[in-house]
Amino acid sequence: MNVIKAILVASLGFVLMFSAPAQADIREVYVCNYHDGKGMADILSARDYYLKQAKKAGLATPDAFVWNLYKGAVPADAIWFTNHTDMMAFAKQAQAEGASPEMAAVNARFETVVDCEASLASRQQVFDGGAFAVSGDTALISANACMLNDGVSPADLKDLWGHIKGVLGGMDEYKNFLLYASTPLTPGANSADMYLYGVNDNLTAWAAGRAAFGESKAAESLMRHFQALMSCDASLWIGQRVVGGE
Repeated sequence: MNVIKAILVASLGFVLMFSAPAQADIREVYVCNYHDGKGMADILSARDYYLKQAKKAGLATPDAFVWNLYKGAVPADAIWFTNHTDMMAFAKQAQAEGASPEMAAVNARFETVVDCEASLASRQQVFDGGAFAVSGDTALISANACMLNDGVSPADLKDLWGHIKGVLGGMDEYKNFLLYASTPLTPGANSADMYLYGVNDNLTAWAAGRAAFGESKAAESLMRHFQALMSCDASLWIGQRVVGGE
């Protein structure tokens, strides 16, 4: 995938105010559309070439995930995420890849499969049900692209995260669930202010959580709190780890 070579710090402004702390996870985000006739198998083939070239170069390969669109009016077929522990880890990896002759052809290989736009984002965990596990090779991702209402502050978001933890933490259906907030650090013209996404074991687990939430007496108050701070467009994705792990 493309290596992001520069971060336009002067343009961050509002974005940095709402981003996670300096030591938060940093993600390379590639929003992609497949070329005609291409699909996930072709991404995995390009992934294999990337891993082979990285091994030749003696470079580490950070964890990476791919989401493929399942349901939603989103102008993208797939999203590739490469995760880094912090900004320094990203910078060192990007610099090492950029200086490696073995990695020079990797981007060209991916470009035969997908056309992508690259960005950086910070990520923080909002909720962990405490018993998350994926029973298959993929997970169901419930994603929300959100625009913050005027006047929303970081303190307002912290209060909302606490409210979410309190409500979801009281439901058995959300024990096997993770929720993250991701803030663009190099936003494009059409970027949302914030992306919230939940990781569910599968579609059935997602549906069970939705049903339990709808029946909860605490849900109405949480939704009023949520809607007072932001408005979001929802979509569903099939996600899988493609680098790292088992």
